[in-house]
Amino acid sequence: MLKPTLLKKSFNVIQRVGKTATVAGLTGLKVAKGEKMDAYLLKDTFEQLGTTYIKIGQFIASTPSLFPREYVEVFQACLDQTTPLPYSYIEDILNNELAKKGKTLEDIFISIDKTPLASASIAQVHSAVLKNGDHVVLKVQKPNVDTIIETDLGLLYGATKIMDTLAPSLKFASISPIIDEIRLRMSAETDFLQEAKNIDDFQDFLQKTNNQKVVAPKVYHDLSTQKVLVMERLFGVSMIDDVAMRQYCKSPSEVMVDTLNTWFASLTMCESFHADLHAGNLMLLTDGRIGFIDFGIVGKLEPKAWQACVMMMDSFSREDYDSMAHYMIEMGMTDKQNLVNKAVLSADLQRVMKKILAKDSLFIGKTIDKLDTTKLKDHSDEINQMMLEIFEVGKRHGIHFPRDFTLLTKQVLYFDRFMKVLAPELNMFQDKQITIV
Repeated sequence: MLKPTLLKKSFNVIQRVGKTATVAGLTGLKVAKGEKMDAYLLKDTFEQLGTTYIKIGQFIASTPSLFPREYVEVFQACLDQTTPLPYSYIEDILNNELAKKGKTLEDIFISIDKTPLASASIAQVHSAVLKNGDHVVLKVQKPNVDTIIETDLGLLYGATKIMDTLAPSLKFASISPIIDEIRLRMSAETDFLQEAKNIDDFQDFLQKTNNQKVVAPKVYHDLSTQKVLVMERLFGVSMIDDVAMRQYCKSPSEVMVDTLNTWFASLTMCESFHADLHAGNLMLLTDGRIGFIDFGIVGKLEPKAWQACVMMMDSFSREDYDSMAHYMIEMGMTDKQNLVNKAVLSADLQRVMKKILAKDSLFIGKTIDKLDTTKLKDHSDEINQMMLEIFEVGKRHGIHFPRDFTLLTKQVLYFDRFMKVLAPELNMFQDKQITIV
C-alpha cells in the first residue's frame, strides 16, 4: 500500500502531466484551426504551463544571439515578477512546514504582511515580525514546485520535439544545454536548506577575516525547512543609486571597493561564492554596511577557471582581443590548443564585442554625472548576451566553458556595471585598492 506522501506525489505527477497535455493540446488545436504558432502564442502557452517553462521563457528573453528577435522581445514579459499567489496558498505551506517542527504561526509571529515583497516562479517573499520583535523575511516555496519541476524536466524532451514541429524557426537553438542549465539552477533554487548553508559559510568567512563592512542576513535555522527560509530583514538602498547611497556613506566608490575585495576574497576562502549579485541582491544598509542577499545561486571555484576569468576580463576591459584570445586558448579550455587560430579568434571576438558595446547606449560614452540612475535596473539580459556571444565565438573554435567559469564571468560583468555607476575612476583588475588574488 502506498504511503500518503507517495500517493500525494503520484497524484501531483499525474495532475501535472494532465495539465501539460491539456495546455499543449489546446495550443495544438489553435494551430490546427489556423492560428499562427508565433511568439505570442508560445509565450501564452509557457505562462499557462508555469514554473519550468517560465524559466525557459526567461532564457529566450535573455539570449538574443540564439533566438529570433520577435521571440526575444515578446518573452521579455517573463523577466518581470510573476503574478503573486494569494496569501492563503503561502499560509498553507507555512503551516505545513512549521508543523514538522511542532510549531504554529501563532507561536512564532506577531504579524505577516499578506502583500509579498517579491514573487518569482519558484518562491514568494513576505515580510514578518517575530514574537521577540525581530523583523524577518519569509522565502516560501510555491505549492508543488518540486514535483512540477521534476515532472516537467522529464517531459521536456518530448516538448522540444513538439516545439520543433510547431515553431521550426527555433530549430537552430541548442535545446539540451538550456534544459541542463535550467535543471542545475532549479535544483539549487528549490533547496532552501542548502541556501541557508551557503549563507552560513559566507558568514563564517566574514568572521574569520574580521570583515565588519559586509553582512549577510541571519538565518533562523529553527524555523527554516527545505521549503521555507526565515531570514533577518535587512534595510537599505540599492547600490545602483549613488544619490541614495550618500545618505549612508561618504563615498560610493569606497563601498564598491569593499564589495569587490570581499567577493574576491570569498572565491578562495569560502566553500562557494555568491554568483548572482545583481542590483536586486546587493544593497547598502542604513547602518553603512554592505548587504549580500539571496544565496540561491552559488558557484564552486576551480583555480584554473578563476585565473582564466581574471585574465580574460582584464583583456576585455582593455579591449585587447589578442590577449583575450590568448588566455581563452592557454588556460586549457580546449583540448586542441595547437589547432586554434589565435588571430582568427581575436578577430571574431573583436567583431562580436564591438557590436555589443556599440549597442550598450546606457553606459558607453556617458560619465557618472550624466547617468540617470532612475532608469538603471538589473541588466541580466545584456550580460547574458555578452556571455553567449563570447561562448558562441569560443564554440566555433572548439573552446568550451565550464559552468562555474560562466558564473564567474557573469558576476564580473555585473560588477563592471556597478563600477560604471559608483566608481568610474577605478579599474577592477589594475587598481591597487582592489585585491583580486
